[in-house]
Amino acid sequence: QVLEQYAMNIFDSTKRFHGLGERDRLLLQIAVTLHACGKFISMKNSNECGYALIMSTEIIGLSHQERMIVAYVIRYTTGDFPEYSEIKNEFSREEYIKIAKLNAILCLADAMDRSHQQKFTNFTVRKRGYDLTITGQTLYDITLEHGMFIQKSPFFEEAFGIRPVLRQKKCL
Repeated sequence: QVLEQYAMNIFDSTKRFHGLGERDRLLLQIAVTLHACGKFISMKNSNECGYALIMSTEIIGLSHQERMIVAYVIRYTTGDFPEYSEIKNEFSREEYIKIAKLNAILCLADAMDRSHQQKFTNFTVRKRGYDLTITGQTLYDITLEHGMFIQKSPFFEEAFGIRPVLRQKKCL
């Protein structure tokens, strides 16, 4: 799946400064796989439906708390991410930060495939100063993807302290 490839590449490329581990990588993979499950119930309110589905279903190999983390990562892929005070009864400060980082990665990856046309044939992720430059190779128009990427960038920057930048490299 392209979205998983995008998300895992961003996760792996930011490993040296995000402070997340291999188990968190697995939680992100699960969130990527399940992020659209709510669309089977409602296209308009898919994130809330996805959250409800995940919370009402046991996932073998995940603890209840890990399942909640996955559900919250998915719940806030659209709309505003909640303040810690809104969910502090359910998560520790460390878990809240983890959810925010995983959500920020998922949102950027989802923005890169917003049209669901898998426009990037290859991409690289490089940190330069305070920028995280994601350069994707494509011949296609990426106006939609670029616009969504810009919309999702401020939260990523808030969560990681670096500014994501999407660049297009025309392939021959």
